[in-house]
Amino acid sequence: MEASQTSIIRPANEKDLDAIMEIEIKCFPGPIAYSRGQLSYLILHAKSTSFVEVCGGVTRGFVIATYSKRSSFGHIETIDVDPAFAKLGIGLKLLTHAEDDMRKTGKKWSMLEVSEGNKSALRLYKKAGYTVKERIKKYYRYEHAGTRDALRMVKAL
Repeated sequence: MEASQTSIIRPANEKDLDAIMEIEIKCFPGPIAYSRGQLSYLILHAKSTSFVEVCGGVTRGFVIATYSKRSSFGHIETIDVDPAFAKLGIGLKLLTHAEDDMRKTGKKWSMLEVSEGNKSALRLYKKAGYTVKERIKKYYRYEHAGTRDALRMVKAL
């Protein structure tokens, strides 16, 4: 990346699906990845907001947050950063962007689930101010980072 290229975060759209799917497969190989149909639904039809981080025409990460009208919680459904661009702060920027959007929609809390074995994601969420609310045994159908157990984490917005 050249110094003159700036990173932007913008709403995801249908044209982003190929890049998003490619990142999803890199981050979650095998049966644990969302399918193209699931991602398409979440981005285009669900009560959600989705953002991509792009630099120099390359999509480097995305986040999807879902909402329920009757809840004070927003939910981080998924957040992925292409492993080729890890450790650049992209995940934290995407997470912060999603949280700002939650605030704009009147949400008071952000919630997410993360594999208990996903150490890099746990570091990110703790750095962003999330705390563990509960441990959920056998949350995932397939193993994520060596376990099917998840941690539910929350953050006051």
